[in-house]
Amino acid sequence: MNLKTPEAWYYADKSSTFTAQPRLISLPGRDVVLYRGVSQKLYAVQSRCAHMESPLEKGKVRGENLQCSLHQWVYNTQGVCTGIPGARPSDIPRFACLDTFSVAEFHGHVFVHTSPGLGRTLPFFDGVNPAEVQCARMRELKGFTHWSVAAANAFDLAHFEYIHHRRPTEAPKMELVHPEAMRLELHYEILGRALADRWLVSRYGKIAQLNYTVWNGNLILAETKVGTFINRMLICVHPETFGFSAKLFVVTTAASFLGREMTAHFSKLFFERECLELKGIAINPERLGPHDALVGQYMNWLLQMSRENVLASPGSLTTKWDSSPTAKPATTSMM
Repeated sequence: MNLKTPEAWYYADKSSTFTAQPRLISLPGRDVVLYRGVSQKLYAVQSRCAHMESPLEKGKVRGENLQCSLHQWVYNTQGVCTGIPGARPSDIPRFACLDTFSVAEFHGHVFVHTSPGLGRTLPFFDGVNPAEVQCARMRELKGFTHWSVAAANAFDLAHFEYIHHRRPTEAPKMELVHPEAMRLELHYEILGRALADRWLVSRYGKIAQLNYTVWNGNLILAETKVGTFINRMLICVHPETFGFSAKLFVVTTAASFLGREMTAHFSKLFFERECLELKGIAINPERLGPHDALVGQYMNWLLQMSRENVLASPGSLTTKWDSSPTAKPATTSMM
């Protein structure tokens, strides 16, 4: 399966590491240079000057603008060259422009969208203000399979039941909520006997709900509700030559520091086990089984974005689920 590295939100580094000194950051599929203007706002531009491709990490910040070190060309925050030493404004060539990229700072961390253009906002959970949550320390994960499997795995309902012992209690709902975002809503009961599962069930009950949204195949917003307990995780997956890496952020609105860190700790353990379970796994949309309707729809959506650059229109999907060994293939219908 030939999937391009998506143009998407990727993790850059901690906010404190970015200063007025331009800094080169290598992200999946693209290198960018980040710098802070005198206002402390963070900007991201292409890594080389439009003139003779001089590395812009060698440049200097002038106010909010960036000056190339080689010939002193100055670019504004829109990426437009506004000054060349000894030249009139009318003499500035039309090619003298840089690609600029959307930047988001989130609780001491920086994300950059690798598709050129300003104005994008880092996706977050519906109805939750990012400024009003608390964030646990970032956890890092490593996977040993194709990057697309990291997010696609949640749409594999057979795996969800047989490996994680979570049995769907009603038909899952799969919805394209944005041309770049697929959402899954899943209601289930917890049947596992692991310590964490037994603790959850004893305190909050066994009925649970997963709200799971994937942006561009690599940015995951996972919200799990078990009674009054809510676990929200933002996971940013970076494709790599052999597998993937991921940054895990657990956010809460009410939990104490200890409660937040414990939730993040057990969330990381869960995903570490998951990464080992998925080692070497490959998902081929042409080789799917009777319970793979959702994962098939998800992978076809990724392929469409990767191949055509033409995005599907938002719509809803529902899938009938039967986990019995003699079940007929799951069916999918447009609503």
